[in-house]
Amino acid sequence: MESISTDTIIHNEHCHAIKKILIIEDTTYLLNAISNDLIDSFAIVCDTAENEVQAMSLLDKNDYDLIICDLYLPDSSGNFIGYLLRKKHKLLIITASEDEDQRLKLTELPIIDYLYKSDAKSIIKYINNTVARLISNQKSYVVICDDSKLSRMKLIQIIKCQNIQYIQFDDGLKAYNFIINTKIKINLLITDIYMPHLDGINLTRKIRLKYDENELPILSFSASTNISLVPKILKSGANDFITKPIYNEEFLTRFNACLDRNSLYTKNIELLKRLNELATTDNLTKLYNRNFFYSTISHIVSNAERKKTHYGVLMIDIDNFKNINDTCGHSNGDIVLFESANILKLIARDSDLIFRWGGEEFLILIQNTNLDDLLFFSERVRSNIESTCIELPDYREDINITISIGVSINENYSNIDNVINQADKNLYLAKNSGKNQVIYRALDS
Repeated sequence: MESISTDTIIHNEHCHAIKKILIIEDTTYLLNAISNDLIDSFAIVCDTAENEVQAMSLLDKNDYDLIICDLYLPDSSGNFIGYLLRKKHKLLIITASEDEDQRLKLTELPIIDYLYKSDAKSIIKYINNTVARLISNQKSYVVICDDSKLSRMKLIQIIKCQNIQYIQFDDGLKAYNFIINTKIKINLLITDIYMPHLDGINLTRKIRLKYDENELPILSFSASTNISLVPKILKSGANDFITKPIYNEEFLTRFNACLDRNSLYTKNIELLKRLNELATTDNLTKLYNRNFFYSTISHIVSNAERKKTHYGVLMIDIDNFKNINDTCGHSNGDIVLFESANILKLIARDSDLIFRWGGEEFLILIQNTNLDDLLFFSERVRSNIESTCIELPDYREDINITISIGVSINENYSNIDNVINQADKNLYLAKNSGKNQVIYRALDS
């Protein structure tokens, strides 16, 4: 249990990692199939038992984070499930019975879920998804907002079985202030409609001004029979609605759907971020690549023209890099590139943009500069590279390298291509007149 303010407590004492699972199932093929899938998917420990006697023997010796258990075992004593629940085990039940009375009894138990014994593929997929959700839930947060303590306690009983952290409030204003001000990523808001200070509809509207339906799903509920309430709350921005009294299975289904929506949103954001990194960043040096240069340069050029400022280009090449690769090996050559990039990042200002231009070439774009500052900075870059000893773990000795730099500034040229071309020609002059130097020539000659 973690306190984040005098009146706000994150409840997480019921949450733990899913590292060890006990599977109790009398069908050997299904037992092994479930176990193998979970081991392959999550790299967790799975113990197996085909009856109560084997299960009790394992339970006496081990602690389990999750138990997957067939409801009817060949040596069933009739009270095994009750025993597991009294021991506070997280329990997922498999049942072959579709008896409605039995189903209703299962929905009232403090279990993770139950599933019907159908074909093996469907069972394995359902269990896999459930375990994946339990693992994800351990790092997730749900806010419960309801002025009825009894109602909150019923929701909490269901939520605790799902291995998820929760924070509870008895009015909408407290919940709103917490969500807006906390640095914690809230994955789901569950709110009653009628509450003091700020009702559920206005709470939802205010939340939607900052978070959209995927970023923070909202599950609303009410005991009201007003037929206009459901469209009203959905139009205010809630993702789903459930009527009181809350039935465990219906609530859990909608609850998981909202969490899955948020999880998919988070994964998509991370994927887009990764794709953007791949499109704009060099994988080895983590510097920007040429694609990013050409996607941003028009803005930089326009800004310089508007403000009547200058920008400069440093075209940099590591001297004798082929010899480094041939002598030290390509893996050490990669280390030289990586460490050279790190030195450039340490020297550059926040406004300077550094690119891996290709091979052993780098380009630094300097904004809002003049020729004197540009040449001073270039010499600083050159001397820092020269004086840094680069450690090569897979080589007999560390090495020092040098670089050649061609410099150009836009005051003499009409477009960025001319600036780059002149910097490239100046680099060629530096390489062919002794290396380890900075060359600036203003004229294209």
